[in-house]
Amino acid sequence: MTGIPNVSDLPFSYRLLTLFFLLLFAIYDYRHHKVRNVALLAFLFWCLFSLPLTLCLTPWPSICAICLKSSAGFFTGLTLLLAISMLTDGGIGGGDIKLAALLGIIMGASLLLLVMLTASLAAIIHLELRTIMKKERMTHLPFVPYLFLGSLYLLLP
Repeated sequence: MTGIPNVSDLPFSYRLLTLFFLLLFAIYDYRHHKVRNVALLAFLFWCLFSLPLTLCLTPWPSICAICLKSSAGFFTGLTLLLAISMLTDGGIGGGDIKLAALLGIIMGASLLLLVMLTASLAAIIHLELRTIMKKERMTHLPFVPYLFLGSLYLLLP
């Protein structure tokens, strides 16, 4: 075969725009310590757009497999952070829980778990460094900026 292979930039563009939306969520969460439900509703439609996109770009698409992967990611993000919130008596906000569930639609369960592990490690490192440097303990920490960092680390390459 000669010539340049026809490779679509659509998945990369989709991931890049997803990261841009996450950056906006992170900035808002950092400033106001909340995630707006209206913004999450708009992001839901963006996340659901990943289903037909994946279906069109997969060589032999299986609708059931794609829906199962997205559903598993959605319920993984929802149940994991909801359980942590219940165990810590509201230590994680509802916006963080909903955003993680929506990210699960795009990423699936395995990638979402890696994103949340990376985000949690970044948050722990930040808290410890802040405690060492400023000798003060933070009581509230916006988690969406760390979800953005974890997503950036795993989605961009």
